[in-house]
Amino acid sequence: MNVSDSQINTNQAFINQVNTTRLVIFVGFFLGLFISWGLLIGDAQGRVNILHLLVVYVFFPLASLLVSTVTIFFSKGINLASLTSLLPLWSQMQKRAFLLQKNQQHSKWKFYFQSQLAALSFSLASLLVLLILLISTDVNFIWRSTLLNAEQIFPVLELLASPWGFWQSAQPNLELLIHTQDSRIAANQSVVSYFSGWWQFILAAQIFYAFLLRLVAMSISLLILHHYSQKDKPFTNVVDSKSAHSIDSPIALASIVTNFDEDYALNNWCAIDSALLQSIQEIIRGKQKTIILAGPLASDSDQMVAERWQETQLLIVKGWEPPLAELSDFMQNGNGYLLPLDWNEKGLQKLQSKHINEWRRFVVNLPSWQLLQLEES
Repeated sequence: MNVSDSQINTNQAFINQVNTTRLVIFVGFFLGLFISWGLLIGDAQGRVNILHLLVVYVFFPLASLLVSTVTIFFSKGINLASLTSLLPLWSQMQKRAFLLQKNQQHSKWKFYFQSQLAALSFSLASLLVLLILLISTDVNFIWRSTLLNAEQIFPVLELLASPWGFWQSAQPNLELLIHTQDSRIAANQSVVSYFSGWWQFILAAQIFYAFLLRLVAMSISLLILHHYSQKDKPFTNVVDSKSAHSIDSPIALASIVTNFDEDYALNNWCAIDSALLQSIQEIIRGKQKTIILAGPLASDSDQMVAERWQETQLLIVKGWEPPLAELSDFMQNGNGYLLPLDWNEKGLQKLQSKHINEWRRFVVNLPSWQLLQLEES
């Protein structure tokens, strides 16, 4: 990889992440507007059930933040951004943007960071709807429950409100809770002012649980990504330095093989379609024994099987994309043939020389692997 290629790949990765970030922020903001309007507009009398609001603005944000934070340490992470990438409504270009991000190094932390941005946009939209309705309508906050009474609910509300104990007017009180309990049968004779008394508590709950906690999570993920970028920088500087002096100091290149006779397990790292796989299988003299899956699109169980595979692999990757540390780490424990490919809508096409040389520099440091370039590709 020369200096200009490295800069181009960096710029492309940055532009791609900006595009995907915009998409997930849009989804978060739209959901915030839609859900908050549906909840806060209330029924025909403008009554809004505060228990429903607590589910959306307190318990759901807490649960989703907990799930996304815990899963990122045990898998690739379950969060809004990664789930958004699976929606069927994106164009091919947008789908490709998400796929390219999944192939990037530390992608799970990038998705986690984007998820916090999406959650913040959801919260901002919710706050906007609440303020608009408070200004333009008379929102009546009530609560209903078949199983719970005011004395049982009050301690929970007190606990939830403890982070903003300094804001006295946003604290719940038992009298307010009793007078705003609504019944579908009995007429509520409470003073009208009671029904608007919850708005400061709801506002404080949104600010703390749906906004501030996400802001903290976003800041932490940003620090982690910054740490990884600083950690990777020395390696990048060494590569660029070597590339800049490549005329005076030739870099070792791996040899290229054009075919092989061994039985192999197909590892479709880049998830190319079955038609292209079929055309590759027809060229290779060796016999395919099985298929294993590894890489950014593989499940945890498939990844585990692939990492333990000790026999010959045919590992297929996208030839125009630079090799990443994730691929290098995987290949350290395996052996076989690495096949970087290029293709278009008509089928396989010849890989450019600059990309071939980049992969040759990559494979030369992996003695258990050989670089494969098919004669007909």
